[in-house]
Amino acid sequence: MGNLLGALAAYKRKTVTDNVLLTAFITLSQTPYYWLAMLLLYVFAVILKRFPLSGAYTPGMIPSLTFSFIIDMLYHYVLPFFSIVIGAIGGWAIGMRTMAIYELKSDYVSYVDALGLSDRKILQYVFKNSMLPQVTGLAINLGLVLGGALITELVFSYPGTGFLIFRALSTLDYPLIQGTFILLVSTLLLANFIVDLIYAFIDPRIKTGYVGE
Repeated sequence: MGNLLGALAAYKRKTVTDNVLLTAFITLSQTPYYWLAMLLLYVFAVILKRFPLSGAYTPGMIPSLTFSFIIDMLYHYVLPFFSIVIGAIGGWAIGMRTMAIYELKSDYVSYVDALGLSDRKILQYVFKNSMLPQVTGLAINLGLVLGGALITELVFSYPGTGFLIFRALSTLDYPLIQGTFILLVSTLLLANFIVDLIYAFIDPRIKTGYVGE
């Protein structure tokens, strides 16, 4: 979402659309995620009563792979999820906007524009080339998301990995601390591996290996 909106803002630069989007991006990127979590909790759980106040599922339900439990779990997951994602969109959009503006000044954009290529097609080329640095930072950003989830989970009393680490540190449960950190490090390594594969898929010029004659 951040990359798409950033590319759109770059293409509509120096217009009302760009001004509105850029203002929203800067505001979101500077909004503390835990403050956003409390705001979402107050509006949608306390005032509107559309979502639950806390927990990962309704008390009394037994965790299972049934349809009703999965729906209930996703229902409890909405607010914690958006409290992290909405704040992250702003930063990604600003980075994408900068990359896209740089790409729009390239010679190939002027060339295809002179050939009469549609704006949508030009934006697709610009978006694809601007995505490469963004994909590189995707795995690194995952570590920030996992770290930021700690306070978010405390706000929503959500029993996630961050909440588990906090409880382990409070009780000096060293085996649990080691286990959760091994899980987090393994997740980051796996994410970096997947991002490397995605990077090679987006840019065909990147070769993972070369077999000579």
